Amino acid sequence: MLENHDLQFAAAIVLMTVATYFTRAGGLFIISRVTPSPRIRAFLDHMPASILVAIVVPTLIGKGPAELISAGATMLTALYTRSLTIAMLTGLISVSMLRALVFT
Repeated sequence: MLENHDLQFAAAIVLMTVATYFTRAGGLFIISRVTPSPRIRAFLDHMPASILVAIVVPTLIGKGPAELISAGATMLTALYTRSLTIAMLTGLISVSMLRALVFT
């Protein structure tokens, strides 16, 4: 039998799911109804990269050499291949190998 806190937990997940969906769908709905100016289009085109940098750089501060070398390898792979999957695999494999074999 479900307890009261189980129902509250399930309700919270459902409400967060609905809020996330409507936030994303609302943004797509609004942007599909307007024609963005070239300046807004440039902003939207560069936003994913700026969000990625805002997440990655603070994470790397204070990390060890394995993480820094792997971040560089990932960046170079991403620039060379233009493939997010290959870049992510490069980062995961390089940091794992460097931690296990070099910087133990």
